[in-house]
Amino acid sequence: MATRGRIRDAMQQAAQWGRRRGFASLPAGTPAARPMLGGRILHDTLVENGVEHVFGYSGGANLPVLDAFHKSPITFVMNRSEQCCGHAAEGYAKASGRPGVILTTSGPGLTNIITPLQDAKGDSVPMVALSGQVPTHAVGTDAFQECASVDLTRPCTKWSYQVRSVEEIRSVMYEAFSVATSGKRGPVHIDLPKDVMVSILNGEELPVSIPSARRTIDSTNLADIARLMNGAERPILYVGQGAIDCTPTLRAFAEASNIPVTTTLHAMGIFDEHHPLSLHMLGMHGAAYANYAIQNADLILAVGSRFDDRTTGVLPKYAPAAKEAEREGRGGIIHFDIERGQIGRVVQPTYAIEGDCRLAMEALMPLLHKKPRTPWLEQCAAWKTSHPFSYAKAANGVIKTQQVIEAMYNFTKGPLQEKIVISTGVGNHQMMAAQFYRWSQPRSIVTSGSLGTMGFGLPAAIGAQFSRPDSTVVLIDGDSSFNMTLNDLGTVAEHKLPIKIFILNDARQQMVHVWQKLFFDGRLVATDNINPDYAMLAKAYGIEAWACSHESELESTIERMFRHPGPVLVDFKVQPDICLPMVAPGKALDDMFLPGDIKLTDDRRLEGMAPN
Repeated sequence: MATRGRIRDAMQQAAQWGRRRGFASLPAGTPAARPMLGGRILHDTLVENGVEHVFGYSGGANLPVLDAFHKSPITFVMNRSEQCCGHAAEGYAKASGRPGVILTTSGPGLTNIITPLQDAKGDSVPMVALSGQVPTHAVGTDAFQECASVDLTRPCTKWSYQVRSVEEIRSVMYEAFSVATSGKRGPVHIDLPKDVMVSILNGEELPVSIPSARRTIDSTNLADIARLMNGAERPILYVGQGAIDCTPTLRAFAEASNIPVTTTLHAMGIFDEHHPLSLHMLGMHGAAYANYAIQNADLILAVGSRFDDRTTGVLPKYAPAAKEAEREGRGGIIHFDIERGQIGRVVQPTYAIEGDCRLAMEALMPLLHKKPRTPWLEQCAAWKTSHPFSYAKAANGVIKTQQVIEAMYNFTKGPLQEKIVISTGVGNHQMMAAQFYRWSQPRSIVTSGSLGTMGFGLPAAIGAQFSRPDSTVVLIDGDSSFNMTLNDLGTVAEHKLPIKIFILNDARQQMVHVWQKLFFDGRLVATDNINPDYAMLAKAYGIEAWACSHESELESTIERMFRHPGPVLVDFKVQPDICLPMVAPGKALDDMFLPGDIKLTDDRRLEGMAPN
């Protein structure tokens, strides 16, 4: 009922706004008092759904919709390519929890957002993508800038649909926002033929259906799960992005049962990493102590996580202690997930609860006994002490990526950290940011996880800044990833977005370079970069910029970056390094190369296939 009330209020506000500007905006299912164009109806529906920003690019097929944004309350942000629009919408949604909205033209405009759509689907990001289309009579004729939009986007969205009449526009748009934000969130795509957008509504629209959100869980296994939790000697919480809106509940749940917590990449910050129960991030480049804890735990509680291959290692060797405890009836693997299809897809759980993980934790808490678990917590603390994230400093004051991130964290920790949002590209710098920053707030990391999309960082930072204008948005990017979308510096400059841009420049695709050395006998192909002068490039856009190459300049450079009120870019000339810990392919999660085990200068070849 609350949702219906908010939507009703939004529709009334949109109608009032429209009347002040000379056009009518009517609730669905009522006859129009005066004619309205399809593009205007679509625009009004965005307003009614609380949309404040749209990321898009102009073209012939979306002109009728673009025209409705003239003097609109919605800010239309034109990124420098449709791919940038898509990643900006992702960053907007990841940082705020609200759906990001994209508008593109037909043909190449649509195909350019396939990567962001797939990225959003893999990372469960709510997005509504709108694409122009040729008129309905030309669909299927290979008309200019026509493509099979719905067929192309169906595999990488939760729902893809082509509007065929002006009467259904509002109904379809409400359905789009409902699908994007309900259950396991994700992207939807709506295709907008040009003739429908210029059609006039004279009669009634199709009725709007607003489904009520599911607020229950399957409680069948609650008692059995509580029994295992109360009896477990070495339990662990393995938390994923599905718990992103559960921070207070998760903390209370962990403290009520005295269970340590490890998180996936996207879940960092959901559980404050300064908390003594935190084991930081697990996985391929995660904390050694988190991986050891998973492999030795007799009970694993997976909360809103999907057992991604980067967090499990090779599956037959995953969680041996929990599997043994399951056979003996004293432990196992518990899975809380809102999507039934995720349960048992990768790892077969002992018990599962389908539904909102916050409700699952709230239902379980009254059944739990707080146990000291002193030996287990002492063991986890010992692993943290003996196997911290670490690196060897370079000689002669040359800086490394890890040093830059550490220095940035040291400057921002404390009250400032509560308003920091960090966007990253994909590569070594991404994993090192996860390792050497300490995450204390949900939605403070904006990154591409499932698809691992290079070029994600800059446009995502732009989206994050629009969604959270009072936050300090930081971009941590590598040169290779930054090169893919650096033209979006134009968007930063146009809107004077005060993003702090850290380019960690080792002039390589370093992660792939390392794999070629370790798995392909050092045959190096296509991993060295010829980069522009990034500081000069940023200055050409009117952005404050300079380079930093020595540790003596590091602290003052970072302070200067954060003191500067506008956008700023620094080209950090870093020495290439290997990202450790690393779980090699085909190995168990606790069979890692630790810091010091491998050096870039080593002449050695590892067995097996290189990581994906």
